Amino acid sequence: MNARIAVLLIVLLIGACSRAPDYPITKTVTVSATRLAEIRSRPYFKRYREGVGPTARLGGLDDDSWPAGVLFLELDPYLEDLGFALEHMIARIDGTPVNDIFIERWRKKRIKRPEGFHSEHYRDLIEFLFLEHDKERIVLTVYVGVPRSSTEVRSYSPRVEH
Repeated sequence: MNARIAVLLIVLLIGACSRAPDYPITKTVTVSATRLAEIRSRPYFKRYREGVGPTARLGGLDDDSWPAGVLFLELDPYLEDLGFALEHMIARIDGTPVNDIFIERWRKKRIKRPEGFHSEHYRDLIEFLFLEHDKERIVLTVYVGVPRSSTEVRSYSPRVEH
């Protein structure tokens, strides 16, 4: 196990919510080697069960009304430690749109393209963020205050986008 400490720089781009300032918030989250090992080994997103929704979704697919990205609907273990909260959406990783990265990755890995995340999607997201980057930090563009219902999201648009 690599003993180095991974540093995740999260740039929160403020979405259209009334209480939020309209400037970027930068937050640095340090993840210890032990915590990183736990993150790598456990599937945090629950398997989709009939009658129970997923804990995250990939928005912006096909005619979907959500912005493109990974939207967190529930928080499973360690997501808060990584700086995420409900209604946060990862829109870009190091400037590249999330959907551009993962739709192709999942096609190559024969992982079904989801609306709802399952453990294999989350595991691949974590591997991409922490194992495949040789940089000391990763910049995530995260929209906050993204509505969780399809009726509310129609009026949502991110205030700042890079």
